[in-house]
Amino acid sequence: MSNVTYANIDDNSICIGITEYQQAVTPSATMILLPSFDTSVVGQRWTGTAWETLPETAASAREWRDSELLATDYVVPLSDFPERPSYMTYREDLRNWPSTPAFPDTKPTLQ
Repeated sequence: MSNVTYANIDDNSICIGITEYQQAVTPSATMILLPSFDTSVVGQRWTGTAWETLPETAASAREWRDSELLATDYVVPLSDFPERPSYMTYREDLRNWPSTPAFPDTKPTLQ
């Protein structure tokens, strides 16, 4: 039997280390099976299907933020829109998000 290698991820899905086992183990939610002992994934974020570097994560977060702003643009000129105050606060949170410590891990939400 060949060795089994796992990436260990933290609560933000960032790889914090690699562990190799000589026998099969039952992986926990914080273990991602790797095809080989590949230390290049350390410091990268697991998206659920692939590894991405943190700069790509920030870029992905900005793309999501921009799409959310675009999707809510229609609310801005509608002064009688029932949920306008919530949307305006959400849009402000989206614009400020990249400069907060929560970026890119915790996305703003519409309240």
